[in-house]
Parts: sequence; structure tokens; C-alpha cells
Amino acid sequence: MPLLVGASPEDADERSRTVGVRDVAAAAGVSLGTVSNVLNNPAIVGESTRQRVEEAMRALGFVGSGAAGQLRSRRSKLIGVVVPDVGNPYWASVLRGVETVADEHKLTLVVGSTHQDPDRQRSLLRALERQGVDGLIIAPIVDRPADWRSFEARPFGVVALERQQPGSLGAWVSLDNVEGARLAVSHLLDLGHRHIAMVNGPSRVSWCAERREGAMAAIRERGLDPAEVMTEVVVEDLTVAEGSAAVRPLLEDREISAVMCVNDMLALGALLALKERHLDVPGDVALVGYDDADFAPALNPPLTTVHQPSFAIGTAAANLLVGARAPGAHVDFEPRLVVRESSAGRP
Repeated sequence: MPLLVGASPEDADERSRTVGVRDVAAAAGVSLGTVSNVLNNPAIVGESTRQRVEEAMRALGFVGSGAAGQLRSRRSKLIGVVVPDVGNPYWASVLRGVETVADEHKLTLVVGSTHQDPDRQRSLLRALERQGVDGLIIAPIVDRPADWRSFEARPFGVVALERQQPGSLGAWVSLDNVEGARLAVSHLLDLGHRHIAMVNGPSRVSWCAERREGAMAAIRERGLDPAEVMTEVVVEDLTVAEGSAAVRPLLEDREISAVMCVNDMLALGALLALKERHLDVPGDVALVGYDDADFAPALNPPLTTVHQPSFAIGTAAANLLVGARAPGAHVDFEPRLVVRESSAGRP
């Protein structure tokens, strides 16, 4: 139980028994419901009313539940986390990293998935604002920092994943998506592939656009024309089902000899579609993913993919959020290509 400064536990217990919610409501000139909202859901109470209720609590020596103690310190102990898809093993690992740090600080996560939908992202942010979270970690799918600018005034502020947001002073954690995709496509080109399909997400999603840029850079570095080498298929949600659906029509084009997917969920779907057609991987079609999800080495054949240190990215983001930091603080990770049998075959 929170204690008043200079009071003994016995004093606090006695005062909490003699001063109740009705006393606070009467002193502040508000309803019982308003006091309840200030204690349990302060984000929905106007600032002036909230301050009046808090002043009445202090004047009366009211000591309530844990929620009241959090209110007086202006902390909800909630952290909002918004990612593309909590069902994706990559993002699940990022969340585990965030959770590890949050647990150390006795903070609770409130998590939501955008599924690459800008309207859903906006709705999630509004919901987190209503819940009064103390800070926000977000992997934004569109560059619209005005949607989360209000969180920058919260006790922990904002940390963005993937890239710094224009006009935002928040911290950010990134991995070079351009370089990661360049490594993946360079690997396929070095193996002799000249007809490569790229299964990508919407261009409005920053990391999808950056991975496309990296793929095209790899092709241009070799003096080749991206329009002749690369066929891009865009899907809305980066799932296993969409990976399969995207690859099936490509298999009618017998020139396609390699597929590069912008995440491992899409690559898993692509692998299933290739197996449905009884095509050998990598003998008939080479396959490369992105993320190095936990399941990647367990596939048959094991998946060549771009490694992202997902757990470390999560812990870095959470440490930036809860620690002292300069405006615009940044932690950067480097991608690494992990070559397995889906592209190169058995050594």
C-alpha cells in the first residue's frame, strides 16, 4: 500500500479507513463515478477535473488501491506495443524481448497487431491512449507520426521499430532493410539466377519498400535491368496463406528459377505451394526468406534467410523506452544472410 510521506503504516491504515471515495467526491464537487474513473481509467477524465480530484485526495489523506497510488505518481505501469502481426514468430520474438525488460521494471504490456492496415493502426493507438499507457513501442506501417505524437508526452515516450519517423523526437531501433534484401538477392544472382520472383508487401509499409530497393540495387550492381530480372508480386498481409497464393500463378512461368520473400511466413507458404506442384527446392526453384524465424532451419529443406536478431531488437527497444535517453536516440542492427539448403542445396 502506498504511504503518505512521513506517515507510519498504522497512520495510513487508519486514514484509509476513515476517508472514503464519498468524502473525496464531496470535497472535489464531483460524482462518485468521476472519482472511480480517476482511480481506474484516468485517461477519460478531463485534466482540470482530474487535478481537482487528486488535490482532494491529497488534502484528505485518501489512500486507495494500487490504481490510486499509480494515479498519484501519474503512472499506469502499462506499455503499449503495436506490431504488424503477433502471430508471426519474428514479431513474437521481438515481443519476448520487450517483455523481458518490462518484467524487470514491473510493467505490463498491452499489445496489438496492425496487419498492414493503416486504419487499424490508428484505432489501436486510440485504444492505447484511452487506456493511459505510460509509453509506446510501435512498428509503424505508414509514416504518420501525428497519430502517436501524444504518446511522446507520456512518462516513457515513444520508441519506433524499423525506422525513425519524420517529425518525431522519439527513439528508434532499426535494421538495414535495404542491405538485408541486397544480400538475399545478391546470393541468388551469384548462383546464376536471372529470373527471380519477389513476394513483397504493400509499398506503403516502409520495410517492404526498403527491401524492394535493396533487391533492385543488387540487380543494378551487376549491370542488369531489374525489369528483366525481377517479377514482383505484392500481397496485403504477409502470411503463409498469402505466400502460397502469390507463388502459385508464378509457377506457370517456367522461367522463374528463384523466389525471394520479404518474410519467412511468406517463404513457408511459397515452399508449400512448390511442394504441391512436386517441384524440387532448390533444384527446380531456389527459395530465400527474411527474418530467420525459429522454424526456418527446421523446414525441409532448411530455409536460406536474412537473419534479424529479433529478441535483441525487442530488448533494445524496451531498454530505450524505460531508460534515460537523448531525443532521437538510436540503436542499429546489421542483417546477416544465413545460407541453408533451400537455395544452395547440400554442400
